[in-house]
Amino acid sequence: MARYSIRVAGHLAPRWAEWLAGLELRREADGTTLLAGWLPDQSALFGVLAKIRDLNLVLLSVEREPARDAADTDAA
Repeated sequence: MARYSIRVAGHLAPRWAEWLAGLELRREADGTTLLAGWLPDQSALFGVLAKIRDLNLVLLSVEREPARDAADTDAA
């Protein structure tokens, strides 16, 4: 499990949250939407990114939050 923050251009309606792996959608004042939450693995991340592509959204950034302890780290 890892926590991700994904920023896209434009404001998404809250109804898209469930389709986007249940990520929290936060509309920002700068006209972007921040999607944030836990994803079980990299495959789930790629699934969300594919959906962002399918919606023809402009992907601005993807950030993985640092692990908090040894239990949260992935084997490289």
